[in-house]
Amino acid sequence: MPPSAADLPTDLIHDGRPVRLKWHKLRLTADDPPFARRNLAAGLAAGASLEVDIRPLACGRFVCLHDPRLEDETTGQGAVAEADAAAVIRLRMRDGDDEAPLLLDELVRMTGTGPTAPSALVQLDLHVSAAEIGDAAVAAFAAALNGAGDRFILSGGDWDAVTRLGGGVTGLALGYDPTDEAGGADAAAILRLVGDKAPDAHTIYLHRKTVRTAHERGDGLVAHLRDRGHHVDCWTIDHGDDEAKADLLAALAAGCDQITTNTPRAWAAAMPITAGAGVG
Repeated sequence: MPPSAADLPTDLIHDGRPVRLKWHKLRLTADDPPFARRNLAAGLAAGASLEVDIRPLACGRFVCLHDPRLEDETTGQGAVAEADAAAVIRLRMRDGDDEAPLLLDELVRMTGTGPTAPSALVQLDLHVSAAEIGDAAVAAFAAALNGAGDRFILSGGDWDAVTRLGGGVTGLALGYDPTDEAGGADAAAILRLVGDKAPDAHTIYLHRKTVRTAHERGDGLVAHLRDRGHHVDCWTIDHGDDEAKADLLAALAAGCDQITTNTPRAWAAAMPITAGAGVG
């Protein structure tokens, strides 16, 4: 049974401002299996911000897996890109509830058939380059999200891949992570890169150390991005030691709109929150 949507953590409150808590890999706690359907159902009902990783299969359809090889996360063997959906659904997740890997088609259906609060948003984090996305994948992605684009945001570190796959899907927001291409935590390089490559990106995803370093230097990185009309997500801050709390407080003080975490429930217990009241 999925956890009840009541009182699930969706936002932190900082200086009276709601900041989204995004459930990384659909996790509520660090011990939760990745991409669990029960957490997806609960998060949709609660209006949470949710994240899954996606990779294309040989048939063009997409599966919610992070790593390029099946054996890393499932009972299968070989490259994810060389498997088809019929084979993948016979596998089981290694750290799951005896579940088959979650296909994008099923995920989209769940957003339309079960209780889904208006503020619920699912990030599809793309882990391949533009060169790895064929015409079949573009067509299958568009078909899967047909009529449901406004429930999702497609993100990735390769902006060309993001726009190739999602640019033609009505209602779909697009996001960009410049961390690797910018070569680290240099605020000026990130601002230039975003301005040159992804000026229309809805959300910019920044590593926790990038955000904290820029904030402590007084670079105003987050504020500059928000002034340009972007939302800013800081990833990935898990509840635990003093360093994690310092990173979280820096991200909140810098003005981030969203915090990616594997431990939303623990942060909810440690920080002021509002439950079931996600901000779109």
